[in-house]
Amino acid sequence: MASSISFLGSYSGIDSATIDSMIQAESGKLVQYTNKQTSITAEKNAWKDINTRLDSLFTKLGALGEAKTFLSKIATTSDATKVAITANTDAVASNYAVEVEQLATSTQVTSNIIDSAIGKTSKDKLGLNGTFTILNHEKTSPEVDGKPTTGGFEIKILKEDSLKDIVGKINEVSKETGIEAKIVDNRIIMTDSKMGARTMTFGGKLTDDKGIVIDDSNMAEALGFGISPDQVIEGKSAILTVDGIEVERDTNTITDAVEGLTIDLKGVTEASKPVTIGIKEDTDTTVKAFKDFVDQYNSTLTFIGDQLDVGDPSVESNTTGALVGDSSLMRLQSSLRSLITGAANTGNASYKNLESIGISVDRYGAATLDTEKLKTALADDSTAVKKMLFQTTTTETAGEDEKGEPTTITTEKEIGIAQKMRALVDTYISEKTGIIATKSETYDKSLKDLSNSITKFNERLVKKRENYVAMFTRLDTAMMEAESQLAYLQSQFSTTK
Repeated sequence: MASSISFLGSYSGIDSATIDSMIQAESGKLVQYTNKQTSITAEKNAWKDINTRLDSLFTKLGALGEAKTFLSKIATTSDATKVAITANTDAVASNYAVEVEQLATSTQVTSNIIDSAIGKTSKDKLGLNGTFTILNHEKTSPEVDGKPTTGGFEIKILKEDSLKDIVGKINEVSKETGIEAKIVDNRIIMTDSKMGARTMTFGGKLTDDKGIVIDDSNMAEALGFGISPDQVIEGKSAILTVDGIEVERDTNTITDAVEGLTIDLKGVTEASKPVTIGIKEDTDTTVKAFKDFVDQYNSTLTFIGDQLDVGDPSVESNTTGALVGDSSLMRLQSSLRSLITGAANTGNASYKNLESIGISVDRYGAATLDTEKLKTALADDSTAVKKMLFQTTTTETAGEDEKGEPTTITTEKEIGIAQKMRALVDTYISEKTGIIATKSETYDKSLKDLSNSITKFNERLVKKRENYVAMFTRLDTAMMEAESQLAYLQSQFSTTK
């Protein structure tokens, strides 16, 4: 098959380069599309960054309303090797003297040497067959919570089981029994997971190869649990005094002796030498929460300002923010500045706005925190400071229910400065109804439409180029044929002379 021959430009002088120039001259609309695409993408990304900053601001504002922000406590102890202390928000700032007379311990039962284990390792078969029964403190008591107890926990023992296998089976049910086992010198040590004076007993039966119980047999005795008194170390309760009041508990972690305090006993104290524990207000946590808010507020407002910046219009290469003139963003900027300088009725005329507790705003909108002024306000009236940020009022008005009967309508309104700022921010960052989500959808639609327009425009340019190539190819072909005919005519005239 002969290859096709292109005559493009052979006679007319209009070649592929010329056609490319013609197509390029018609591509102005495409440049407009791509520039618009770049602009919209920049706007969308700017709003995405604003959303991230607003979301963080929303979180920082919320932290100001958490109990731990204002009620956090610092706990100290004069001897952490004897008494450790943790305080939650319910703790009262005060000092306590703690003496530890006795630590709580768990009941422990140690088996005698297991006859079938003599001369063997913990991995060798013991040749015992039958069942081993564990009765924990609850099972050995006549009744628990007013209900009679039933049988214990039964474990099946096989001839091929080693001492290690048997201990493994005991520990498999330790969550139910509350008793854990370990091996020391081919003996089994059973330990109650709970502390205090608790009991545990063991039983079970030995069986032959056919599963028939051997008379007067006892699996517990075969495993070394006689039980003689010297095998049992009975658990004890913790005994301590707090400010002279004796406390006894079956644990070394005591949470119910002093409200808001967890007292962790580590060792016995010397007589008449109590450990002093102190609880005080943790103002550092409060100050940090305010600092985090101020820092995030400034970061957010600075970024918003950058996006609205018109630059210097008198400069030829002027650069502006991605969202210059955006009314939604200007409204957000104005509202945030207005709210941070707003006031709230706290019941204390000395503390009615953020400036009164140390947060001032300069003429450029930047906020500054005076930590000493804030600490003074917190020490003077922390309740007023909290009310300034978070406060809900309730109003009741007369109305009618669905049946037209008279009723009282209760309306709650959040009037705290932090609450108002969070409400404003939420109108922008809400995932479903927020302004930013709505704008993002609009941007996505515009970008999709532009992408379709660009695709169609490119298709038209490709088609136009094909038409140009075909048209000028026909022109070159026609000119070639005309030249050939002219040459023929000239040759004919030459022969007739």
